[in-house]
Amino acid sequence: MQLLLLTKVPLYEENFERQLKQLGHEVYCSISMITLIRNKSYSEDFLYQFEAIIFSETLYDKEAEELIALLPQGNFKAFRRSSEISCQNSETIFDAWIPVEASLERLREVLLAAELSRLVLKDVERVQQITVKQKLSELNLKLKQKEIVYYLIKSGDRTVSREEISRQIWEKDPTKSVLASLSKVVSKVNEKLEIELGDEAIQTVWGQGYRLNKRIFDYLEEDIVETEVSLY
Repeated sequence: MQLLLLTKVPLYEENFERQLKQLGHEVYCSISMITLIRNKSYSEDFLYQFEAIIFSETLYDKEAEELIALLPQGNFKAFRRSSEISCQNSETIFDAWIPVEASLERLREVLLAAELSRLVLKDVERVQQITVKQKLSELNLKLKQKEIVYYLIKSGDRTVSREEISRQIWEKDPTKSVLASLSKVVSKVNEKLEIELGDEAIQTVWGQGYRLNKRIFDYLEEDIVETEVSLY
Protein backbone atom coordinates (compact mmCIF):
# COMPACT_ATOMS: atom_id res chain seq x y z
CA MET A 1 0.00 0.00 0.00
CA GLN A 2 0.96 3.64 -0.35
CA LEU A 3 0.88 5.04 3.18
CA LEU A 4 0.89 8.58 4.54
CA LEU A 5 2.38 8.76 8.03
CA LEU A 6 1.41 11.93 9.90
CA THR A 7 3.74 12.75 12.78
CA LYS A 8 5.10 15.66 14.78
CA VAL A 9 8.57 14.11 14.96
CA PRO A 10 9.67 12.50 11.64
CA LEU A 11 13.02 11.31 13.04
CA TYR A 12 11.16 9.32 15.71
CA GLU A 13 9.44 7.26 12.99
CA GLU A 14 12.59 5.94 11.31
CA ASN A 15 12.34 2.40 12.71
CA PHE A 16 8.60 2.21 12.04
CA GLU A 17 9.14 3.43 8.47
CA ARG A 18 11.79 0.76 8.01
CA GLN A 19 9.32 -1.92 9.15
CA LEU A 20 6.67 -0.72 6.71
CA LYS A 21 9.13 -0.71 3.84
CA GLN A 22 10.31 -4.21 4.77
CA LEU A 23 6.70 -5.33 4.19
CA GLY A 24 6.73 -3.79 0.72
CA HIS A 25 4.73 -0.63 1.45
CA GLU A 26 5.57 2.83 0.17
CA VAL A 27 5.71 5.40 2.98
CA TYR A 28 5.58 9.19 2.96
CA CYS A 29 6.31 10.62 6.42
CA SER A 30 5.22 14.22 6.94
CA ILE A 31 4.78 16.89 9.57
CA SER A 32 3.85 19.66 7.11
CA MET A 33 0.75 17.74 5.91
CA ILE A 34 -0.75 18.16 9.38
CA THR A 35 -0.82 21.93 8.93
CA LEU A 36 -2.02 21.67 5.32
CA ILE A 37 -4.93 19.44 6.36
CA ARG A 38 -5.88 21.77 9.21
CA ASN A 39 -5.88 24.73 6.80
CA LYS A 40 -7.61 22.70 4.07
CA SER A 41 -4.86 23.77 1.70
CA TYR A 42 -3.62 20.33 0.66
CA SER A 43 -3.65 19.03 -2.92
CA GLU A 44 -6.37 16.42 -3.40
CA ASP A 45 -4.42 14.82 -6.26
CA PHE A 46 -1.49 14.34 -3.89
CA LEU A 47 -3.64 13.01 -1.04
CA TYR A 48 -5.61 10.56 -3.20
CA GLN A 49 -2.49 8.61 -4.12
CA PHE A 50 -2.49 7.12 -0.59
CA GLU A 51 -4.58 4.08 0.36
CA ALA A 52 -4.21 4.70 4.09
CA ILE A 53 -3.16 7.34 6.59
CA ILE A 54 -1.35 6.44 9.80
CA PHE A 55 -1.69 8.83 12.73
CA SER A 56 1.46 8.67 14.86
CA GLU A 57 1.42 8.35 18.63
CA THR A 58 3.15 11.75 18.64
CA LEU A 59 -0.33 13.17 17.98
CA TYR A 60 -2.88 13.45 20.78
CA ASP A 61 -6.10 11.48 20.21
CA LYS A 62 -8.06 14.70 19.88
CA GLU A 63 -5.64 16.01 17.27
CA ALA A 64 -5.88 12.82 15.22
CA GLU A 65 -9.68 12.79 15.37
CA GLU A 66 -9.86 16.46 14.33
CA LEU A 67 -7.64 15.71 11.33
CA ILE A 68 -9.81 12.75 10.26
CA ALA A 69 -12.89 14.98 10.38
CA LEU A 70 -11.22 17.37 7.91
CA LEU A 71 -10.36 14.65 5.38
CA PRO A 72 -12.62 13.36 2.57
CA GLN A 73 -14.66 10.50 3.99
CA GLY A 74 -14.47 6.97 2.59
CA ASN A 75 -11.28 7.50 0.61
CA PHE A 76 -8.70 6.18 3.07
CA LYS A 77 -8.14 3.66 5.79
CA ALA A 78 -7.28 5.46 9.04
CA PHE A 79 -4.76 3.76 11.32
CA ARG A 80 -3.87 4.91 14.83
CA ARG A 81 -0.49 3.97 16.26
CA SER A 82 -0.58 3.77 20.03
CA SER A 83 0.19 1.61 23.05
CA GLU A 84 -1.14 -1.94 23.35
CA ILE A 85 -3.48 -0.86 26.18
CA SER A 86 -5.01 1.91 24.09
CA CYS A 87 -5.50 -0.49 21.19
CA GLN A 88 -7.41 -2.93 23.38
CA ASN A 89 -9.56 -0.52 25.35
CA SER A 90 -10.51 2.21 22.88
CA GLU A 91 -13.36 2.45 20.41
CA THR A 92 -12.86 5.30 17.97
CA ILE A 93 -13.27 6.27 14.34
CA PHE A 94 -10.00 4.54 13.39
CA ASP A 95 -10.19 1.51 11.11
CA ALA A 96 -7.38 -0.26 12.94
CA TRP A 97 -4.87 0.18 15.75
CA ILE A 98 -1.15 -0.43 15.35
CA PRO A 99 0.59 -1.16 18.67
CA VAL A 100 3.80 0.83 19.13
CA GLU A 101 5.73 -2.32 20.01
CA ALA A 102 4.19 -4.43 17.23
CA SER A 103 6.46 -7.07 15.72
CA LEU A 104 6.92 -7.23 11.98
CA GLU A 105 4.51 -10.18 11.82
CA ARG A 106 1.84 -8.36 13.86
CA LEU A 107 2.21 -5.28 11.67
CA ARG A 108 1.79 -7.42 8.56
CA GLU A 109 -1.43 -8.93 9.95
CA VAL A 110 -2.97 -5.55 10.79
CA LEU A 111 -2.25 -4.07 7.36
CA LEU A 112 -3.33 -7.20 5.48
CA ALA A 113 -6.66 -7.29 7.34
CA ALA A 114 -7.27 -3.65 6.44
CA GLU A 115 -6.39 -4.29 2.81
CA LEU A 116 -8.77 -7.24 2.60
CA SER A 117 -11.65 -5.31 4.18
CA ARG A 118 -11.17 -2.41 1.75
CA LEU A 119 -11.30 -4.74 -1.24
CA VAL A 120 -14.37 -6.62 0.03
CA LEU A 121 -16.33 -3.46 0.83
CA LYS A 122 -15.93 -2.29 -2.75
CA ASP A 123 -18.30 -5.07 -3.84
CA VAL A 124 -19.78 -7.06 -0.94
CA GLU A 125 -21.91 -9.17 -3.27
CA ARG A 126 -18.82 -10.66 -4.92
CA VAL A 127 -17.69 -12.94 -2.10
CA GLN A 128 -15.36 -14.80 -4.44
CA GLN A 129 -13.09 -11.77 -4.52
CA ILE A 130 -11.50 -13.01 -1.27
CA THR A 131 -10.30 -16.13 -3.05
CA VAL A 132 -9.25 -14.14 -6.11
CA LYS A 133 -7.37 -11.75 -3.85
CA GLN A 134 -5.45 -14.64 -2.32
CA LYS A 135 -4.53 -15.88 -5.78
CA LEU A 136 -3.44 -12.44 -6.95
CA SER A 137 -1.43 -11.89 -3.76
CA GLU A 138 0.96 -14.54 -5.06
CA LEU A 139 1.75 -12.15 -7.92
CA ASN A 140 2.94 -9.40 -5.55
CA LEU A 141 0.64 -6.64 -6.79
CA LYS A 142 0.13 -3.44 -4.82
CA LEU A 143 -3.35 -2.39 -3.72
CA LYS A 144 -4.22 -0.01 -6.58
CA GLN A 145 -2.95 -2.60 -9.05
CA LYS A 146 -5.17 -5.27 -7.48
CA GLU A 147 -8.21 -2.99 -7.49
CA ILE A 148 -7.84 -2.26 -11.21
CA VAL A 149 -7.44 -5.97 -12.00
CA TYR A 150 -10.54 -6.72 -9.87
CA TYR A 151 -12.60 -4.14 -11.70
CA LEU A 152 -11.57 -5.48 -15.08
CA ILE A 153 -12.38 -9.02 -13.91
CA LYS A 154 -15.92 -7.87 -13.07
CA SER A 155 -16.16 -6.21 -16.49
CA GLY A 156 -15.59 -9.53 -18.27
CA ASP A 157 -14.49 -9.15 -21.88
CA ARG A 158 -15.82 -5.58 -22.03
CA THR A 159 -13.39 -2.80 -22.90
CA VAL A 160 -13.55 -0.26 -20.05
CA SER A 161 -12.79 3.41 -20.65
CA ARG A 162 -9.96 5.07 -18.75
CA GLU A 163 -12.45 7.58 -17.36
CA GLU A 164 -14.70 4.84 -15.94
CA ILE A 165 -11.78 3.08 -14.26
CA SER A 166 -10.53 6.36 -12.81
CA ARG A 167 -13.92 7.12 -11.26
CA GLN A 168 -14.22 3.62 -9.79
CA ILE A 169 -10.70 3.31 -8.38
CA TRP A 170 -9.93 6.92 -7.36
CA GLU A 171 -13.62 7.74 -6.66
CA LYS A 172 -13.42 11.16 -8.31
CA ASP A 173 -13.78 12.70 -11.75
CA PRO A 174 -10.68 11.93 -13.83
CA THR A 175 -8.08 14.67 -14.07
CA LYS A 176 -4.86 14.65 -16.06
CA SER A 177 -3.05 13.66 -12.89
CA VAL A 178 -5.41 10.75 -12.16
CA LEU A 179 -5.25 9.49 -15.76
CA ALA A 180 -1.45 9.68 -15.65
CA SER A 181 -1.50 7.66 -12.41
CA LEU A 182 -3.80 5.10 -14.07
CA SER A 183 -1.39 4.69 -16.99
CA LYS A 184 1.49 4.23 -14.55
CA VAL A 185 -0.39 1.58 -12.53
CA VAL A 186 -1.41 -0.35 -15.67
CA SER A 187 2.19 -0.28 -16.87
CA LYS A 188 3.36 -1.66 -13.51
CA VAL A 189 0.77 -4.48 -13.61
CA ASN A 190 1.92 -5.51 -17.07
CA GLU A 191 5.55 -5.33 -15.99
CA LYS A 192 4.95 -7.56 -12.95
CA LEU A 193 2.76 -10.14 -14.72
CA GLU A 194 4.73 -10.40 -17.95
CA ILE A 195 6.78 -13.35 -16.68
CA GLU A 196 3.72 -15.32 -15.47
CA LEU A 197 1.58 -14.63 -18.55
CA GLY A 198 4.13 -14.04 -21.27
CA ASP A 199 2.00 -11.16 -22.50
CA GLU A 200 0.31 -7.95 -21.34
CA ALA A 201 -2.16 -8.66 -18.53
CA ILE A 202 -4.08 -5.44 -19.21
CA GLN A 203 -4.49 -4.79 -22.91
CA THR A 204 -4.90 -1.31 -24.36
CA VAL A 205 -7.63 -0.80 -26.95
CA TRP A 206 -6.63 2.52 -28.48
CA GLY A 207 -9.33 5.16 -28.30
CA GLN A 208 -11.55 2.94 -26.11
CA GLY A 209 -9.77 1.95 -22.92
CA TYR A 210 -8.51 -1.23 -21.25
CA ARG A 211 -9.57 -4.85 -21.09
CA LEU A 212 -8.16 -7.84 -19.25
CA ASN A 213 -6.14 -10.45 -21.10
CA LYS A 214 -8.05 -13.75 -21.33
CA ARG A 215 -5.05 -15.47 -19.75
CA ILE A 216 -5.88 -13.72 -16.46
CA PHE A 217 -9.35 -15.31 -16.48
CA ASP A 218 -7.77 -18.69 -17.25
CA TYR A 219 -5.36 -18.20 -14.36
CA LEU A 220 -8.17 -17.39 -11.90
CA GLU A 221 -10.90 -19.61 -13.36
CA GLU A 222 -10.41 -22.58 -11.02
CA ASP A 223 -10.59 -20.45 -7.86
CA ILE A 224 -13.63 -18.48 -9.05
CA VAL A 225 -15.56 -21.65 -9.95
CA GLU A 226 -14.70 -23.36 -6.67
CA THR A 227 -15.84 -20.33 -4.65
CA GLU A 228 -19.13 -20.03 -6.54
CA VAL A 229 -19.86 -23.70 -5.84
CA SER A 230 -19.11 -23.30 -2.13
CA LEU A 231 -21.68 -20.50 -1.87
CA TYR A 232 -24.59 -22.82 -2.63
